[in-house]
Amino acid sequence: MSKEFFEVDENFEEIIKEAMPQKEVKEINIISTGWTNIVFNVKTNEGEFFFRFPRDEFWSRTIVKDCEFSEFINGKTDFTTAELKLNRDKEGRPFSIHKKIEGTALADKFNELSIDEIKQISNDIAKFMYQMHRLNYKEEKIFDINNIGLDLKDFLDELLNRHVSNEDMGFWKRSLHNDEVECIVHGDLNSSNVLINEDNKVVAFIDFGFGGYGNKYDDIGRIIGRSPEAFKSEIVKSYEKFSNSQIDEKTLNNSIETWSNIDNAYINYMRKIGIYE
Repeated sequence: MSKEFFEVDENFEEIIKEAMPQKEVKEINIISTGWTNIVFNVKTNEGEFFFRFPRDEFWSRTIVKDCEFSEFINGKTDFTTAELKLNRDKEGRPFSIHKKIEGTALADKFNELSIDEIKQISNDIAKFMYQMHRLNYKEEKIFDINNIGLDLKDFLDELLNRHVSNEDMGFWKRSLHNDEVECIVHGDLNSSNVLINEDNKVVAFIDFGFGGYGNKYDDIGRIIGRSPEAFKSEIVKSYEKFSNSQIDEKTLNNSIETWSNIDNAYINYMRKIGIYE
């Protein structure tokens, strides 16, 4: 059985050009920060595109999930999301293509933001989460796949068990993570997946590979845990305004701690395989 993922020494130029025969490929550059996928920025006569090639079998299944979730959520909130196209190479291995959305990751602009901008960005993040969390997934078909965890906890359980050492994931078994599944979640709503324009306004939300079924605290805790302290009260206050309900501080803090432990454990794994310094 042939492998279902890609390695860094493959002929990506050939695969990329075959995937867009109607476009003139002018430049191909690898994005070194790709952890889960080997990522390329491709400049063509019709604009810039991103290609993502999964690094292992787990991420190969995840990229299919990402494409299906992105298709489902597109147009269902007030915000732009990437329109992913799922492709396969000659061996049947999946990879994704999407046109570049102009914007900069929120994580790269934290030091430029005024108090008013923090409030507006926090409001937009809360609005996006609330709109997504309200989607009626019971009546909608989102995923055609059934070979990867669609409940966020199940997905993370496989992720950690596959990639993280036992000593680094002891917290996961003892986690006080909220078990209630109540809504659709982004699953990895961190500040690198929120795009900001030149006026420091939210323009898009990206990367739904962790997307699935979970709890609102999964998303709220994730974004707060990866943002400066100034965002915490603003995001909570805005989410409470949209939902007309109070956020439980203890549950939120448990979620923030869980996500912090996941990040630290996975960074250790990435260091061991030489991707993260």
